[in-house]
Amino acid sequence: MHRTLAVTGTLIIAYVLAAPAAPPAPAEPRFLDDDAIYEKFFDELEVLAKAQKPLSEAQLVAKRRSGVAKVAPLAPRDKALSPEDVYTTALKSVFIIGSLYPEDDGFWEVGTYATAWVVAAEGVLVTNWHVFEDLNKGEVFGAADIDGKVYPLIDFLGGDKTADVAIFRIAAKGLTPLPVSPTFAEVGSWVAALSHPGDLFYVFTQGTVSRYSTNKTDDGQRERWMNVTAEFASGSSGAPILNKYGAVVGMASSTLSLEAVDDAGRPVKKSLQTLRGHKSRRQPPKKDNPPEKPKDMQPHPHGSPQQMVVKIAVPGPVLLQWLGK
Repeated sequence: MHRTLAVTGTLIIAYVLAAPAAPPAPAEPRFLDDDAIYEKFFDELEVLAKAQKPLSEAQLVAKRRSGVAKVAPLAPRDKALSPEDVYTTALKSVFIIGSLYPEDDGFWEVGTYATAWVVAAEGVLVTNWHVFEDLNKGEVFGAADIDGKVYPLIDFLGGDKTADVAIFRIAAKGLTPLPVSPTFAEVGSWVAALSHPGDLFYVFTQGTVSRYSTNKTDDGQRERWMNVTAEFASGSSGAPILNKYGAVVGMASSTLSLEAVDDAGRPVKKSLQTLRGHKSRRQPPKKDNPPEKPKDMQPHPHGSPQQMVVKIAVPGPVLLQWLGK
């Protein structure tokens, strides 16, 4: 009897030892503090600006010429990734790009902010051409990674206004570049955007390629565009549009708002907007007695006039044309 109990106890111990371990608890996500990111970026950029580390406005304007940057991007992977892996793989490669300019009172004001992505480890990034247009006197640029490290923009390498592509260099080494697809993503294929819409940083959205389009500009140049359903907005200029392999197949450029009626009830077709962000660093003065909202405020009699927002991006092969491959 004692022997039987001993054998049974051994079997129980062996079963317990062989039982599968409980799965680990899921990792807690990174909670982003948008106000802290914004303030840290522009505070550190101001330090760099005062030390004259970034390319000056005059130097930037002189270098802002259409031309091939002669950068060879990475080839795409051949293994499909999950959406979660597309996000985590791209996270270190997507930057905030922004600018400051000095005011007469010595205060440094925000010029703009947008999105950029790494195309070469030696500090080479890509964004939209329109990010560097309509500059203020003395405006300088810098870029920050997901960990908040801020680097000055030190060179403008090339790109094209019509294509809305700009390639530039920051004072950084050992960055993680994104591969770029040499082919057009098929209409209907899955894509994602990682960008900074509004004052919200590192927003990951998903959708599909909805079509390709072309048109002539007022100066007779031919534009080529890619439309996607992945969401982006002001602040998303330059955001990479990624496929299921984590490769760049496009870059966010602008949005086209299709509206039913204006405030007077008249039909409106569209409203095109580029995607640079802007938010003043100055805080409005507090008032002891803020005005009350009018009691007779009523909703728009026709409802919201907006019917649809078309997302417009630069196709991947157009990017490659100006990168130089």
